[in-house]
Amino acid sequence: MKTINLMQAARFGLVGLSSTGVYFLLLFLLQGKIGNLPLLTACCYVLSMIYNFLLQGWFTFGAGRPGKATAARFVAMHLGALAFNSAAMTALVEGLGVPLFPAQVATTGVIAVSTYLVSRHWVYPRAIE
Repeated sequence: MKTINLMQAARFGLVGLSSTGVYFLLLFLLQGKIGNLPLLTACCYVLSMIYNFLLQGWFTFGAGRPGKATAARFVAMHLGALAFNSAAMTALVEGLGVPLFPAQVATTGVIAVSTYLVSRHWVYPRAIE
């Protein structure tokens, strides 16, 4: 079993933060060019996820050239994270009465750790040590 590589985990976090920055930058740059809000946010999200996918594979995991199977696993992982986020937030906020932002911070932490582990062991299985 692989042990956690702290540098790799730090790179994973850095890429995650930078892809969030890319999302907000694109949102700022495209806000006057795409008039439909759901389309605007979807375009920015997809472009930031492509950036995330490519940089995680290259910079974080050294996985080589990405293929269709890797891309499919990446999308599946993020769909699972989205489903978990929705379920956890509903349970925490509506079920247990936890305030919205603390609930989201806790849920985001769980998602960050789990997506790192899933990325390392399933999405990019040739992860560097």
